[in-house]
Amino acid sequence: MLKQIALVVAACIWSGATLGGPFDQAYWIAVSSGVVKIEVSRSSGYALGTGVTVAHGRVATACHVLRGGRRIAVLHGGVRYGAAAPDTSSEDDVCILQVPLLEVPPAMLRPTSQLSIGEEVGAIGFSAGAGVHYARGAVHRLHPYHNGLVIQGSAAFTSGASGGGLFDAEKRLVGILLFRMRGPGPQYFSAPVEWIADGLRGPAADMPDAEISGEPFWNRPPDQLPYFMRANLLISEQRWDDLQALLPQWLLDEPSSAEPAFLAGELDSRHGQMQRALVDYREAVSRDPAHALAWSGLVRASLSVRDVDFARQAYERLVPLSVILSNRIADEFPEVRQ
Repeated sequence: MLKQIALVVAACIWSGATLGGPFDQAYWIAVSSGVVKIEVSRSSGYALGTGVTVAHGRVATACHVLRGGRRIAVLHGGVRYGAAAPDTSSEDDVCILQVPLLEVPPAMLRPTSQLSIGEEVGAIGFSAGAGVHYARGAVHRLHPYHNGLVIQGSAAFTSGASGGGLFDAEKRLVGILLFRMRGPGPQYFSAPVEWIADGLRGPAADMPDAEISGEPFWNRPPDQLPYFMRANLLISEQRWDDLQALLPQWLLDEPSSAEPAFLAGELDSRHGQMQRALVDYREAVSRDPAHALAWSGLVRASLSVRDVDFARQAYERLVPLSVILSNRIADEFPEVRQ
């Protein structure tokens, strides 16, 4: 049972071998056309990162790549370009570089809010000491944070790929690669493209060095991390009692968030308390009607108490939110299809 609930709260793990879609050589060539390598000279050596061209002469990257840099260069097609960095807070960890001489068509952007659970994505970035790294995976969770959705998925990347791009099957940029958390399963996190738009509206960068203040949200002490990260750590370590203790405070601090209600439903399901789980899942979808995993939980919980009619209603709400997840539910419980 412990293993079973761990798979549920991790939003299931889709094997890369089962993914379809046009993730062939032509796809990777196309999405890599706007991806650049970033070199940051520091007082004690240098750092490497990745960036994605998002407008004429503008490159999005992870702010932590730039921290402490005295000189920043962007490399593309064997040419090195000087880049100017913004003076900014690194809390969201997305920075926009000015690279006036860079003539590279920008990536097409797709709002992260349009992604669905289970959707296929491709990550691309430069590996430290190696060339371009490509990885194919799926979206597993979408975490509301700072007027956007932080993407958690299985498309793997290394530290040198920080600032690289997460692209959908139609070659549109949906996220900027940021960090990986410890633990099994899909632990790769990307910033929403909505944060790129915020940076493009900000003041132009005009300094060759980077005055990056503050710590990114994902690099704080454990008790200061966003709730979704604290919960993810507890789930990865199977600390169910600690997760249960975290949820009431999360509900108080973020009264509009569906996540603590959804996770309460997962814990109640684990303990076989299906009527309580139904209440929790209903609360989650009332807070966020687009929460696909909560609708999935409602299907399972309803069937467990033999309420097939409501399970079918929940399934109908799930279908437009996630084709992958709804197909998995229908394969497991054919009776939900009317």
